[in-house]
Amino acid sequence: MFADFWPRLRHALRVHKMLLLALLAGLVLPWVVFVNVAEDIWEHGGFIGDKQILEFLHAHATPGLDKLALALTAAGDPLPMGVLAVLLTVGLAVWGTRRQAWFFGLSVGGAMALNVLVKVLFARPRPALWLSLKPAFYYSFPSGHAMGAAAVATALGFLLWQHRGHWLAWVLGPLFALAVGWSRMYLGVHYPSDVLAGWTGSVGWVAGLHVLFSPEFHELRRFWREALHRRLPTVVSPPLEAQSAPA
Repeated sequence: MFADFWPRLRHALRVHKMLLLALLAGLVLPWVVFVNVAEDIWEHGGFIGDKQILEFLHAHATPGLDKLALALTAAGDPLPMGVLAVLLTVGLAVWGTRRQAWFFGLSVGGAMALNVLVKVLFARPRPALWLSLKPAFYYSFPSGHAMGAAAVATALGFLLWQHRGHWLAWVLGPLFALAVGWSRMYLGVHYPSDVLAGWTGSVGWVAGLHVLFSPEFHELRRFWREALHRRLPTVVSPPLEAQSAPA
């Protein structure tokens, strides 16, 4: 009865190997890093080199880097990121597909909501090593700028994957997210652990949504449902005459 189960399973795994690789590399690994960073902050207050990295960046500050950091942090502010997310979501709903619009909207909006939730949960104070050029006054962990930029970059990368110029999104998007994260450390308003958690949290969140929205996931889920149905024994109801017979 189940002789064809394992051959069908091996075939499904071969067909959906890219989905499984995305699940491992894009979802599992970022969340492993995020959880480890969060654990270090919860138990030890952060990385050992958190303050040293910030002091190194501040020691090598220049007027030109000051202007660059201010421009990058302004580009990664929640307001422009939120406006961009709304415009792209509406554009996808009008000119793309509803599935793409839902995916992008949930990617960026969910990452921002997750950021606020974790900030309140950990309530980590901001660094206070010097007077920042652009002070920030809310909780520090994780970096909202890094998280928002990484969410937009990752979501766009997935959406443009089938297009000819997808490599451009996968180059420029991560570079922008890295640059925004650097600007937050350079300005002294986030620890490196804040920024790393923001990056990995967003990548894990968006990759998880990508897996859930992908057609391959629905095909794989249908296979498991069919396989489970085949393995479950069928319960045969007794005839109606037997049910209605007197005791």
